[in-house]
Amino acid sequence: MYGRYSLDFCIEKDDLKICFSRDGDVVRYSRTLGDSTMERIIASDGGQVIINPVEPLNLPEEVTRFLEIRFESIIIEPEATRRIYLTFPIEIGVFISKKAAFRCIDIFSRLPQKYSLYGPTDTGVITRYHWSPVSFTLPAHDPCFEGVVELDIVNTTKGWVEVSRVVLENYGMKIYYDQGLVSMKAQMRVIKSTIAETCCIRSPIREGMRKSIELYYTRTIGLSESALTFTMDAGVH
Repeated sequence: MYGRYSLDFCIEKDDLKICFSRDGDVVRYSRTLGDSTMERIIASDGGQVIINPVEPLNLPEEVTRFLEIRFESIIIEPEATRRIYLTFPIEIGVFISKKAAFRCIDIFSRLPQKYSLYGPTDTGVITRYHWSPVSFTLPAHDPCFEGVVELDIVNTTKGWVEVSRVVLENYGMKIYYDQGLVSMKAQMRVIKSTIAETCCIRSPIREGMRKSIELYYTRTIGLSESALTFTMDAGVH
């Protein structure tokens, strides 16, 4: 399903149907997913359609900038780095493009949205919540429902630390995809037993993957590298 298309095609997968059809001088877009529908009229004599996974923080509205993934606790030895694989929820964006101009015309998801609070009620942040199993090799998954995060947990302390969640901010997310995999790479640096810094890495899990169009990055200008790092100061467990 993910990929680039002309402005005249139709694809179906299970209960999802996406169609672009020429109607005189305009193009009509329609999408159905279960009981959800979307229709658009596009005035264009050419161009391209791009369908790719996007940051899972857009539906039903932009409630939060943060994705929280909870998982079974892992106890990590002092001054060690361990790599794990987690899943994350997928949202799918439909874009139209011509020359260097892009426009997102639809976002949908096969998974319901769940939210949580990370931190105290007065100073914490709302997060998009997702529970994930822990894997130590690339897990099997359905790329229409979930993606995979390759997470390196770096324990910089001289003591044992217990970790059971990671919080990532939208501005840094770098999502890559092919027909069989949607992925992100991320790092979590534990600097105290209750504090960590997280960031996403601009690199695919495997060669040949295409980088998704970033919704949040295109909405911001002049972000420094420090703005792409989130400090988890309300606990890592």
